[in-house]
Amino acid sequence: MSRIATLRLLALSALLLSSLLASAAFAQTTPTASDQSAVQLLNNAVFMLIVVIVVIALLVIIGGIILVARLRQLDLITRDQRTRLAEIQALYKELQGARKRTESALTMITGKSAELSNTRQELDVSIREALARMTQAVALLPVGENQYRAQDYGGAFATYRRAAELDDNNPLVHYRAGYTSIHVNQLEQAMAHLNRTLDIDADFAPGRAALGYLYRRMGENHEGDERSRANLYDEAERYLNEALMHSRRLLDEDGEAWVATLAGVYRRRRQYDQAIKLYGEASEITPFSSYPYAALALVYADKNDYAQMFKNYERVEWRSRNEISARPTNPWGHANLLLARLALGREDKLVEEEFTLAFLSLPKEGAFILPTLVSSLRRLEWALASAEQPGRAERVSHLLQRISRLTSSKGKEAVQATQVMRRTDSVRAARESDARRATGTQSTSAARTEKSSVDFNDWD
Repeated sequence: MSRIATLRLLALSALLLSSLLASAAFAQTTPTASDQSAVQLLNNAVFMLIVVIVVIALLVIIGGIILVARLRQLDLITRDQRTRLAEIQALYKELQGARKRTESALTMITGKSAELSNTRQELDVSIREALARMTQAVALLPVGENQYRAQDYGGAFATYRRAAELDDNNPLVHYRAGYTSIHVNQLEQAMAHLNRTLDIDADFAPGRAALGYLYRRMGENHEGDERSRANLYDEAERYLNEALMHSRRLLDEDGEAWVATLAGVYRRRRQYDQAIKLYGEASEITPFSSYPYAALALVYADKNDYAQMFKNYERVEWRSRNEISARPTNPWGHANLLLARLALGREDKLVEEEFTLAFLSLPKEGAFILPTLVSSLRRLEWALASAEQPGRAERVSHLLQRISRLTSSKGKEAVQATQVMRRTDSVRAARESDARRATGTQSTSAARTEKSSVDFNDWD
């Protein structure tokens, strides 16, 4: 019920009540029986009207209460709707911000996608280039190996260094570059390459062994105090032992056992028993190599055990001959055969033959071959003199003098090369005519003596 309807009902009730009151007053002025009856009827009507008015008033009150409650409820609903509307508006604003951020993110993702696409293309190009460099580096390995076998150590070092530049993460390339650089006496380069080898692969045993060999060479070249030299030998021993823990039968690029290199460290420390043991182990690993036996002979010489020295030089003689037969340009084979023939007192012709071939096979860039040969000859000279072989010692001394003259005459290199070739040809011709000379006018020994004297004079 609305407020206007309620007011109208109240006004009608008031009007009806006033009419009834007026009728009652009029009836009192002439109180007849009919009037009394009318008054009674009016009283009843008034009573009924009062009851109606009370009921209406109660209804109005109840309606008002309900209306107030409804108004309060509507107010609460309105407030709740306003709150929700504010939340919706805030959510809408947030959604608008999220949409903008999403659009910005999509724009960024699109840019990143294009950037990633470009990066992927660049990576593809880089990978292809890296694979091409790696392939080229691997292709250079056999080239460097052939150069090394041909004793072109400088060329092999340049090839391996180029391969290392192409593929810096290949331990084999750095190992070979480091190993070859030792032979050309580029020890700083060797250190850099071999350390790089171990940086790439700490368990690469050949690289660790080569680093030990490098420290041994550094110790041999060291001109400072003995303590510093001893420290270098200690490092050599450590690296070689670490490498040999992986494999005792590990070989170097020349086909020799790394155990023999470790034995060389002990020999230089005068730990002869340990050196003998390891050289013996090396001879079992490479039974056809003359190197372990040549080293053993000199170790026994240092121990004054000359019987064992001569016995080992006998082993050296036939092994070095086989090495030379397999590879005539093998400088170590010729050097060892020369030492064996000098130690065993072989005839002059055979000594001269090996002296000639040893110099013919010497590589131009081999930094350690000739000094090692000279050092071995000096030790052999001392050992022969101590073993009461003065004639053999004198022959060694004479060869040392000739080597000194040959190596100091740089201007005669071409002449010396020609003489070497002549000596080789004459030795070959002498071999072919041995049988005929045995039945000729002069004896074989006389012919050899004559030939030997000519060779010595020509070399001088």
